[in-house]
Amino acid sequence: MLLRRAHAQQRVAESLLIEFSPDSWLELCSYGNRTAVAIRFPVMTIESGAELIERYLRTRHVRYFRGHHDDEFFFLVSAYHGRLHVHLEPCGAEREMVKVSATAERYYPATSRAKVAALAAQWNQAAPPARAVVFESSDPRLVGVAAESRYSDSAGTDFGAFVDATIQSSIDLFGRMRASVRAQPDGEHLLDAG
Repeated sequence: MLLRRAHAQQRVAESLLIEFSPDSWLELCSYGNRTAVAIRFPVMTIESGAELIERYLRTRHVRYFRGHHDDEFFFLVSAYHGRLHVHLEPCGAEREMVKVSATAERYYPATSRAKVAALAAQWNQAAPPARAVVFESSDPRLVGVAAESRYSDSAGTDFGAFVDATIQSSIDLFGRMRASVRAQPDGEHLLDAG
């Protein structure tokens, strides 16, 4: 009788295993006249955004700085038109996503806001890896631009390649911005961000 009950419980447990996962396994335990079925599932780990960022920075041998919070990271990239400030920060409810943003070391004159906004809109229409966002500065004479992108592990792309593509897209964006704003006939030039 006990053996039949144990076999019946095992069949039920095996049917549950098929429903849950092929990697799972079951354990049949007997304690006196009771039989217990333990179903074990493999431990699944999802790398957090901070772990992705730290691994990326280590593999790229980038000198970086930490932000005010433990999981914010900053580093500089030298480009043909100047340096970019790259900011990597986990985001999302579980902090499993990563926000990548880059800003140029110089801001644009506020009088050029319409031209800068038009260039950003034109850039975004091409669906680049980094989206251009125009923002106000604390100095009313200046306007800034940020190149932003968000990484999600569910996208199925490599994080390192994603960040590299975002940075390359940012370099292209700020090169175009600088050339367009600098070519203005009114003589205004790019101003330091700090």
